[in-house]
Order: sequence, then C-alpha cells, then structure tokens
Amino acid sequence: MSFLDNAIGSYKKQTEKRLLNLRNNILSDLSSRFSWLSQGVQIGSLGDIVFTVSTDEVRTFRDYRRSTKARFASHERIGGKPILEYIAPDGEEITFSMTFHVELGVSPAKETERLRELCEKGEAMYLVFGSAPIGAHMWVIESVEESAERIDHGGRILVSQVEVTLKEYVPVIYDAAQEGGTAT
Repeated sequence: MSFLDNAIGSYKKQTEKRLLNLRNNILSDLSSRFSWLSQGVQIGSLGDIVFTVSTDEVRTFRDYRRSTKARFASHERIGGKPILEYIAPDGEEITFSMTFHVELGVSPAKETERLRELCEKGEAMYLVFGSAPIGAHMWVIESVEESAERIDHGGRILVSQVEVTLKEYVPVIYDAAQEGGTAT
C-alpha cells in the first residue's frame, strides 16, 4: 500500500467522522428546537403501515392521486348521438409512490414485501391521513410495482421506489328482509 493510499484512506475516515458528527449535531439541534421531531410524527396509515417521520425513520408517500368516476350506460340512437344514462358512482382509486431508503431507517426489501403480502391477501384496510379516514369505505391494494434504485455489493436493496394502487373496497351488503338473503 502506497503513501498516497494511506493518506486517502485516512482523509476518508476523518471526513466520514466529521460528517457523522455534523449530522448528529444537526439532528440534536433540530430535536431540541422541535420536540415533535424526536417523538416522530404520524402522518397517517394504511392498515398497520404507519406513515411517519422521525429522526430514526422516514416512511412517507408522495405523488398522491385520487380518482373518482361515475358509471354511465350509453343508449344508441339511429341518426343521432347516443344518450347517456347515469347508473351509479364507480369505485374510487388512489395511487401514490413510496421511496424506501436504508439510510432513512427502513429496510426497502421488508417494506416492499409487506406491501406485496397485503396485496396478495386482498386485505381491506383503512387509509388515514392525520386522524381522518379517506373515503367512506376501506381500501385494498390492487397493485405494487417496485424498482430497485440502488443495490450493494452483497445484493441487498439499499433504495427502492414503489408505486402503490389502492381500490375502494365496498363490502357486499345482504338484505335479511328479502327472501333468501340476496345481495343488494
């Protein structure tokens, strides 16, 4: 190992130590100024997945989009434009992105696996922002799309980008008054 390699290695270690101290000082300063930061802020949740920001972990979402549609029947007319007839509201859809980063206190592989399991089970759950539920019904994960943005030399995912699509879950309601308990 040459003198230059030793000097570079020593410089890297010193720089890493200084940056780590600077990071800790900044976090300590922020925690003392904003007490809520050290306690963690719950932004909301999707079932048991808590969207949170703290000095230890960041699990948030971005690019939130909500789609509301109506269903119409189209009646064809000879020699004229079709007539639309309103049938009912259609189920809503929500999409958002999540970025999982090892350096932000979460395991991208575990977080994505948890989302995949919920999707495959078809488990209905509430989506909550702050303390308010979103929509009148529960939601199911229709799809989870993952892209690994950084992988280390051991094959571990360090950073992943996940696109989540939720569908409104409207349970079937049975009318016991009708003979045979038919669905309504």
